[in-house]
Amino acid sequence: MKYKFLLLFFFSFVFIANANESDDSLYMKLDTLLEQKQTFIQQKQKRIALLNQQLKDSEHKKEIQFQYQTCSTLFEEYKSFQYDSAYKYTDRMLVLAYKLNDAAKINTAKSNVSFLLLSAGMFKEALDTLTTINALALPVPERINFYKVFARTYFDLSDFFQNQQYNRAYNSAGDEHLKKALALLKTGEKEYLFIKGWQYMRVRNIELAIKTFEKLLLYYTLSDHEYAIVTSSLSFMFMLDGNVAKHEEFLVKAAMADIRASVTETVALRNIAEILYNEEQFERSYRYIKIANDDAYAYGAKFRQVQIAHLLPMIEAANMIEVESKQRNLIMVALVASLISVLIFILYFIVYRNNIKLKLAKASIVESHQRLQELNNVLLDANKIKEEYIGHFFKTISEYIDKLDKLKNSIDRKITQKRTDQIQDIIKQINLKAEREELYGSFDQIFLKIFPDFVTKFNTFINENEKYVLEENAPLPPELRIFALIRLGISDNEKIAQFLGYSINTIYTYKTRLKNKTIIPNEKLEARVMEIKAN
Repeated sequence: MKYKFLLLFFFSFVFIANANESDDSLYMKLDTLLEQKQTFIQQKQKRIALLNQQLKDSEHKKEIQFQYQTCSTLFEEYKSFQYDSAYKYTDRMLVLAYKLNDAAKINTAKSNVSFLLLSAGMFKEALDTLTTINALALPVPERINFYKVFARTYFDLSDFFQNQQYNRAYNSAGDEHLKKALALLKTGEKEYLFIKGWQYMRVRNIELAIKTFEKLLLYYTLSDHEYAIVTSSLSFMFMLDGNVAKHEEFLVKAAMADIRASVTETVALRNIAEILYNEEQFERSYRYIKIANDDAYAYGAKFRQVQIAHLLPMIEAANMIEVESKQRNLIMVALVASLISVLIFILYFIVYRNNIKLKLAKASIVESHQRLQELNNVLLDANKIKEEYIGHFFKTISEYIDKLDKLKNSIDRKITQKRTDQIQDIIKQINLKAEREELYGSFDQIFLKIFPDFVTKFNTFINENEKYVLEENAPLPPELRIFALIRLGISDNEKIAQFLGYSINTIYTYKTRLKNKTIIPNEKLEARVMEIKAN
């Protein structure tokens, strides 16, 4: 019995070791593919260059049918690789289709446009375009694709807005279009299983969804892009099932397939970076999120960039903290070994090298911050997204200052207890007033960029001799800052007081003082403020 137990223990140990090795091996394969990423892209660019040359040659011969087909092939190459180019060629397909007066080709081109609008997060525009398409004018394969795009649009709307009232309607409409696609296919064929698995996935039928997608892997030859879709779907199902190992394994496989297919319109690598961040593997997480961010910018759709924007700074900060922690440890070792000159020299060299890494990390954060600022300037039409982002940003910074306040109180207590040998220097560096002023200045600057006419429009609500005149780069007066928060949708006085560091009575006082200056009824002031448009 004793030997059986020892044997069982031995094999258990070997199994665990092999499992860890398997996980490491999978990530090593992913890293190897990432190193070859540019090679796959160059191969794709060669195919595109050849197609472009064929298209150019056909223009001289006025071969419109051939031009349409070549543009369609270029669209397929670009649709998950580069948004602007894909849009250019599908737009050209539409022009050529009208020249041919071919209803099937016209509606196919419109369906392609809808797919790109959906990829960019322009759900309303995608729906508007889809509703102009005559499905019966499409050949069966294009009609199936049309129904899939229509279904995905409704499903993405449901996932994006998370509104219970509309979710049922969106999901129901999406499912109806999947049923229409399934009706055009034979049970058991590849495309049928793709759609059926998707249908199971939407209703969270985990067992049937996994079986369907596994059948696709087992019995069909899939392209890299198809393989990425199937493995990504399996990853999602295993996550819902609580199988963390399988969830991570299939997500990595999806990312690897995306690299081989040169797909930049993807979230697999971003999701892996988030998993690694939660596992505190910050260095690898940071490498992956940077690549995912580069892919989002390479693809060119702002919606994908926004999806990554909130996660990138957190991972960068965690990575920088880890680098700084390593640096502090090295410095401590250097101090302890200061009597040995050779070790001092070696440790100094290591610390110097880590300083370079730290500077590069900080420079990357500055660059990412600049990109985020540029993204805020570009997304002028996405008012709702911007407002929610700024509100979230301001709340986060406010909470950070509150934490500093608690830290300061804690340190003050330690001083009272005469434990000052380690914290006196830290206390001298704390300046909560300066932190808050910097926060308010940052808020004012961002808000006035999005609402440059805010002060001018607000002045129309108040008496002539009470109007506000602000010098360039001057901060907003406290009462205007309160109404700026109201314009962003933050109307709760308690939250406004928390953000600005005032008491609720102070907020009431400022609001009452300002309302006494207005030329419109007090009860209508906040509604009129909400009507002020962004630039």
